[in-house]
Amino acid sequence: MKLKLNAERFTGEEYVNLYDKYRPNPPVEIIHQTLNYLNKPKADLVIDLGCGTGISTEIWSDYAEEVKGIEPSQEMITIAKNKERKKSNINYLSGFAHKIPLPSKSADVISCSQSFHWMEPISTLNEINRTLKENGVFLVYDVIWSPSVNFEYENSYFKLFERAKEKTKELNETISMHWSKKEHLVNIKKSQYFKFSKETFYHKTERLSKEQFIGIALSQGGLEALLKRGYTKDEIGITKFEKEINSFEIPFFEEITYNYVAIFSIK
Repeated sequence: MKLKLNAERFTGEEYVNLYDKYRPNPPVEIIHQTLNYLNKPKADLVIDLGCGTGISTEIWSDYAEEVKGIEPSQEMITIAKNKERKKSNINYLSGFAHKIPLPSKSADVISCSQSFHWMEPISTLNEINRTLKENGVFLVYDVIWSPSVNFEYENSYFKLFERAKEKTKELNETISMHWSKKEHLVNIKKSQYFKFSKETFYHKTERLSKEQFIGIALSQGGLEALLKRGYTKDEIGITKFEKEINSFEIPFFEEITYNYVAIFSIK
């Protein structure tokens, strides 16, 4: 299975820095709910699988004695490791989710933030079951793209990614391995490792910035994969997208909302 293709999407100094700058921090309420399911005010060990540049890892610092971020992309893990000195209880490791480099029954919480769809579910859930303590919590959460602003902004976003899909088909090659987010809960329940699983929703609203909205789009791996294969911004539709967004008026309520789907599972 070509899981290395997934890590290769998230490489390149310019891209990983853009990703780190524009991807949103998750709502803290997701963390609170995880700990409520754990029935503890603070976890002993949290493992953040597919941690990227550490955005989803750092939020755990105040809610765990120890946090381990695991990421296969060497360039992303380098940015994450540069943040280690800011949070003494966080450590980053290179690795894949189907081979977690940590002892069995060691984690109170294992989280996947916008990453579980890049992982082969059967082998990954087997490793999660091995590594998670009894009564531990497995958390999966994803942003529903695009962020909510208004029709003009979001329609422009969707048109960009429809064009990106067309260009990806032209390649006639496998550029990534991913699994449907719609099947996450089904796969988790099918594993029979968990006595309780629930899907629910969260949101986080911030002040709208056109730069942020554009940056969110450019942080998506599908666009970067095309750029890495020689397509220009004009050919992909990025140039047109940027011009459109910058031409739009700011909505009356200057807000951008990130909507999340979260799944909590208790072992």
